[in-house]
Amino acid sequence: MKTIAQFVRTTIVGGLFFLAPIVVLIVILAKAFDYAKKILNAVFGHIPAASDLSAGAATALAIALIALVCLLAGLLAHTGIAQRLVNLLESSLLSKIPGYDYLKQESASALGVAEIAELPVVFVPMEGGWQLGVQTGALSGGLVSIFVPGAPNPHSGSVFFFSKDTVRPAGVKLAVALNCLRRCGAGASSLAADWPAGREGA
Repeated sequence: MKTIAQFVRTTIVGGLFFLAPIVVLIVILAKAFDYAKKILNAVFGHIPAASDLSAGAATALAIALIALVCLLAGLLAHTGIAQRLVNLLESSLLSKIPGYDYLKQESASALGVAEIAELPVVFVPMEGGWQLGVQTGALSGGLVSIFVPGAPNPHSGSVFFFSKDTVRPAGVKLAVALNCLRRCGAGASSLAADWPAGREGA
């Protein structure tokens, strides 16, 4: 009974983590769409010929305006000033949010953002078998810090320190590994497809 309760609790938490960014994105887009329509209505109020636009045309223009703003924001993000501002914000505020760096890496992996170097996904020996982990750093003395996500909620887990020579690269992207954990191991064949001989006893 306790195992079932824990499974239900972790599944609900995982569902919340999954839905939260989607809901936030929908709210942001809805607000942006509302503001875009207000701006266009203000502009069209001074253009008599534009007052005859249909609702569909006005909606299409609002979407185009949002896309243009996103394009300009993307171009701005590549400037040195914007990157310094983001780095300052991350170091002073965002890095203090629990799991921010890990969630940032997860999002970058899922979106395929090549500019962000991914944290390596590894296998670590635990409890007579191997568990998926994410190498988050290196320490002196040949140790590495590994975050071992849980399943089916990979947003929670524990941090362990392993000797570097006991850690094995999984050879997959972070998004693939986390998706496998969310599915409680389903699709794990892609993780072990290139499993070298001799690892079983490592």
